This record gives sequence, structure tokens and C-alpha cells, in this order.
Amino acid sequence: MEEPCRLPSPTQAATTGMLAVFLVAIGFATQTIARDNPAGSELQGASALARQVARGTGQVLGGGGLSAPQLGMTLVSGAGDVVQLDELIAAGPAVLFYFSAGCSHCEEVAPEIGRLGQRLNADAALIAIASGSNSLSAARDFVARHQLPGSVYKDFSRQFSSRNRLQSTPSVLLTAPSPEPGGFETLAEYRPFAPGMSLLVEMRLASHLGEDPWSRVEQGQYYGPKACGACHLDEYMSWGLSHHSIAYWTLHKGQRAEDPACVGCHVTGMGEPSGFVLGDHHSPLADVGCEACHGPGGAHGGSSRDPKLSCETCHDKDHSVRFDLERALPHVDHFRPEILEPVAYRELRQALVDGRAERPLMAFPKGKHLGQGACVSCHPAASKGWRSGPHAGALKTLTKRNAQHNPECISCHDLARDSDAAERGYFGEGVSCESCHGPGEQHVAARGGTDNILGLGSSCPECIIEALCTSCHTPEQDPSWSLTGDLDRLKRWHRAPAPARRPASP
Repeated sequence: MEEPCRLPSPTQAATTGMLAVFLVAIGFATQTIARDNPAGSELQGASALARQVARGTGQVLGGGGLSAPQLGMTLVSGAGDVVQLDELIAAGPAVLFYFSAGCSHCEEVAPEIGRLGQRLNADAALIAIASGSNSLSAARDFVARHQLPGSVYKDFSRQFSSRNRLQSTPSVLLTAPSPEPGGFETLAEYRPFAPGMSLLVEMRLASHLGEDPWSRVEQGQYYGPKACGACHLDEYMSWGLSHHSIAYWTLHKGQRAEDPACVGCHVTGMGEPSGFVLGDHHSPLADVGCEACHGPGGAHGGSSRDPKLSCETCHDKDHSVRFDLERALPHVDHFRPEILEPVAYRELRQALVDGRAERPLMAFPKGKHLGQGACVSCHPAASKGWRSGPHAGALKTLTKRNAQHNPECISCHDLARDSDAAERGYFGEGVSCESCHGPGEQHVAARGGTDNILGLGSSCPECIIEALCTSCHTPEQDPSWSLTGDLDRLKRWHRAPAPARRPASP
């Protein structure tokens, strides 16, 4: 008996599950690359001409290389009648939606399938086929609840799923009668079908009907990165190695996914008519996708924008550590996976999901560390709080283990004298102020200020404070570390009852 698929709630989802879900979509991209480039020679760097046409466009618009569907079997209608599937769809193109009424993924995509059926109108029939494990009443209830147009049928003999190798739900096959009498062809297949893919169905159908496929892209409509990635394979896979692709997940880890002050910069299009809706944790617009920078539908949606203009709407001084646009751009390079083998790609993706990936955009102000003594005269209350907390005693924990000279350990237990030098000496005072706030040389020379030191305030711990903390408080080194609990204690230790005094003139 088929087991309906289950989707854990976002707060329960394991990071390995996130990797698996993403790699399902990546698998679709990889298969398409393999079909387009059997020798793999193109993977070593696309030419400028090749990049003008996205790698997967031919597959999306033209299909090709797909096995003919197996449709010569009987189904049971919602009314209990036995019908021939090939007779149901003999008149023209059809969208075959294979689902299970107990599948949470199917519940997730059903509204989109319903809208797709309405938009297709007379161009194609929508046939909803429930898996053999469903009762007819459950299948009817599913279709009625989601207002799917057309009728529902049950794969009673399970021949539809087995002969068409449908191993998961939801799946979608786009079929049409072939030139051969009584034959059919597969125009496109989506195994599994994911939110945002309905646009791909419409574009492939339009191409089959001899219409302009790009006319199916609605102006101002957001679709999500899977829709973009079907054509833009290189860009999509590169996005999967960026922190943008797990932006929404970081909110779940910090239990801030319901906070409107945070969510807008971790999703796509929030506040716009077709953009992300607060609380829709399964939306294809969760995470900072392609359209967050390129606009809804990108250049195809009639509202293409300069992606550089989008960066600093979120990467401002309150939410990023010394963000610099020119330094950031190389890290959103769209063609990085061209030089990566699949195993290397998976390892990098896993490191990103696990929180082990590098954060190359974090940068402190330039300058030398001055040590705790330079801070205490202006920040006496904060310094007193620091002495009462564990950071001040961080070096002692190494000394007890005779590891104070271990270069792999010392950098997270003491403050280096020179923030830039390859050969570093240390102050011997533990994890002090400049370990988290950056070098104080400019700050002291200017007698204070906010643009020459990193102020860790109250605006967004997930964006700044956690990024700093987890550079040392890793799962391997400190598995019990918790942002919420440990940050609250840190604030109590460092809470200063009076504003800092300005230093006297030298």
C-alpha cells in the first residue's frame, strides 16, 4: 500500500530534510543538464553567447527526450464508474495531476493546481487522479475542498502510477495526442510538482500550441525560484549555495518567522499583491529568491529592475555587518556550480544548511585592536558586566587544559593584538569587547562615534549577533549554545545603566 508523503512543520524540519527537498529540485536541473550536454563539456564554463539563452530554456519550451505516457488503463470516476483514461484525453492536451488526499505536499500545491486549471480554460483539460490508496470519498473531498475544476478519478489498479513510474505525490504530466493515430506524447513532466511550477506548464503548453510562451508570464506576478530555475539552471544552482537560499530557515531557527519586522528581508515580495504572505511557511516565495532582486517575473514580467538597487534595502547598517556592495557582488556569482562536481556541490549545500558555511561578507572596521583597557574608561558599566561573564574567563578554560598555545583554539578564547596580521600575538585577557565589536583604533582616535565600531544593538540578533556568535559557538564546539538563552544572559551582564562617557582629548 502506498504511504502518503508527510511534510514536517517548519519548526520541526531537520536540516537534512531541507537539503533533501532542495536536491530534489536540483536533481531536475541536473537531469536536464545531462540531457542537453551528454559529454558535460559545457559545465566547464559557458560562453557569453550560451549565457544569453538560459541553459534549460530548450527543455522547458520544447520538451524532448521524454518517454511516451502510458495511458491505456482504466480508472474509477468519483461516481464509481469505470472509464478509459486514453478516451478521456483523446480530444487534446491534458494536465494529469496525480495526488494523494493524505499528502501534505499535495495540500500545499492544490490551490495552485486549481488556478492552473482555470487559466488553461479550453487549452487543456485538468484530470485529477488519486493514488490507489485513497478512498473515493477522500479523493472527492480533496477536489471539492480545493475547488479543482473537472472531475476526479482513482488509480484503482495502480497501473497509472506503476506504468508511468510515478513514485511520489504530487506529480504532473502534461500530455497531448501524438501525430500517430491513437498515440500520445509527454510534453512535460514534473516529478514532484512543486509550488511555482504552474508557469512552466503554461509555457510548455503555449509553445506546443504555437503561441508565445512568454505571454503566459503575468506582469507583477511572483513565481518563485523553482520557476526561474527551470530555465536558468546555472543561476538556480548557484543561488542554492548562497545564504539567500536559507534566509527563511534562519528565522525559524531563531523563532522569528512570524515577526513582520524580520520576515520581509528573508522572503520575496512581502507586502506586494502577489508576494509572500506572512505565515505561509510553505510558500515558494520563502527565502530571498531571484525575484527579490530582479523583480516579479524578472525581465519576462515587464518590471525588470537593477538588482544592485535591491541590496541595501535589507543590507543596511542595522542588519548587516559593514555591508559593502562591491565586495558582496562576487558572492552572488550566478555561474559558480559550473566548476563543481555533484559531490562537492552537495557538501557545500550541506555545510550551508548546517550553519558551517563561511560568512564572507562579515567585516569589522579596519584598524588595530587596543585591548580591554582602552574600553573601560568610557564604558565602565559594560566592562564591569563583561568581567562577571564567561567571556572574560574564556582563556582560563584553555589554560586548565594546557591548550592556551593551540592555534586552533586560541582565536576563540582570546583577542589577537593585530586584526590583520598573519602572525598574531594575543592580549591574554579572554574574549573581550573588540572580539565582538571590532578593532577600536578608529573609534578611540575619533573619540567615539557609531560608524567606526560595530554596535550590537537590539534590532535584529539573527542578522548580526548570531552570525558573530556562531563563528566560535559552533555545533561541534558548543552544542548546547542557544541564541535566545545565551543572548539574554549576555545582555544582563553587559547592561550599562548610564550612557558611555566621551574620552578626554589627548
